Amino acid sequence: MRKVTFATLALCASMLSAQDMDVINIENDAVQAYLADETYVYNNDYGTSVIEQYYDKTLYGNKLDIPRGKHVTWMSSTITSQLSQIRIVVSENEDFSNAVTHYTKSLGARSYTISNMLPNRHYYYKVEEVLLSGEAKVVTSGDFFTEGQVRMINVDGVRNVRDLGGWPTQFNVPIRYERIYRSAHFDNITATGIHDFAENLNIGAELDLRGDSPHETSPLGDIDFKVLSGGQYYSGIQMKEKTATLLTWIIDRLREGKNVDLHCLVGADRAGLLSFIIEGVLGVEEIDLIHDYELSTFCDRMRPRSYEKTTNDTFAQLIPYIYTYGPADDLAKCFYNYCLDCGVSKEDLNYLRYVMLGIEDIGTGIVDVNATSSKPAAIYDINGVRHSSPIKGINIIVNSDGTVRKVVK
Repeated sequence: MRKVTFATLALCASMLSAQDMDVINIENDAVQAYLADETYVYNNDYGTSVIEQYYDKTLYGNKLDIPRGKHVTWMSSTITSQLSQIRIVVSENEDFSNAVTHYTKSLGARSYTISNMLPNRHYYYKVEEVLLSGEAKVVTSGDFFTEGQVRMINVDGVRNVRDLGGWPTQFNVPIRYERIYRSAHFDNITATGIHDFAENLNIGAELDLRGDSPHETSPLGDIDFKVLSGGQYYSGIQMKEKTATLLTWIIDRLREGKNVDLHCLVGADRAGLLSFIIEGVLGVEEIDLIHDYELSTFCDRMRPRSYEKTTNDTFAQLIPYIYTYGPADDLAKCFYNYCLDCGVSKEDLNYLRYVMLGIEDIGTGIVDVNATSSKPAAIYDINGVRHSSPIKGINIIVNSDGTVRKVVK
């Protein structure tokens, strides 16, 4: 699955390079190298792990759990004493409608790295100096294109933040971005981090999987907040009533149109198990379930697939256990049956697939195109020239959900 993704993205990049547009892969170097490693394709021994090879700060840098971004610089036209703020406005629309806004930490800043973008999108940005009078002066602007798959999120004061979206599935559609996130705790989140989470990412529900959470309300403000103690590893997946309660709460929030963040202390064990179950129901294949689990290593918490909490409570026991729910050639069905056994209703599981994948018919895997958020984000001809609408001949259409398709008109 990863090979296909790389080939598709390479096609996009080659088209855009012809136009000299800046292309940013949102995956940092360590993530790209790790996911390109094919060891797990040929080795299903859970005692073998490669993640430690890529947890190398001397080679890949100190911040392995944050994405790569677009670095912008500018020259100031105003003395610092006359500024109230410097803001960076980013949008997929050239008129900057539906934009997100970032702020520099210092009024003396002359550079900023824009992060937390979605892959396979065309972005426009402008940097504005806002005067004490309220007037905003644009000091630089531009555009760029993004590529990649794994969407790590940079939130000030929070570690190990990832969008569950982007993983390929056996239904041949990727999980949607921007609906479910996983992370470490919010105990040290800053005002900047709250802005990024609550406003830019529009998080409307927080699920704290720590039974001993220090919070009674969400640090993000007036959003849905629930403390439900989560399980972990083999012992956790057998806590079926707990699994049902957690999944039902998340699905109910999705029904309300709210984006959800689920977290524990470091986002590796309790959040890791719940993410594993959700991704499994959505059809993520075994190798990528392992990939997402192991990526928590990059927040300085070593979590290889061979990790053992105790000898009889390991990550390696999870997938063999799920396969007991059969059929062995349909892992998503195994997860589906497991969740039914936990007490999650078919209606809820079907809705989860519908909202996260656009799958209308569980039995056949038929995709309801009208239900997806997929819309043309960019249209190119075979020579890489961009057009506002499909032209006669071959059109390469990059959809807003990150998929790419070829259409002949």
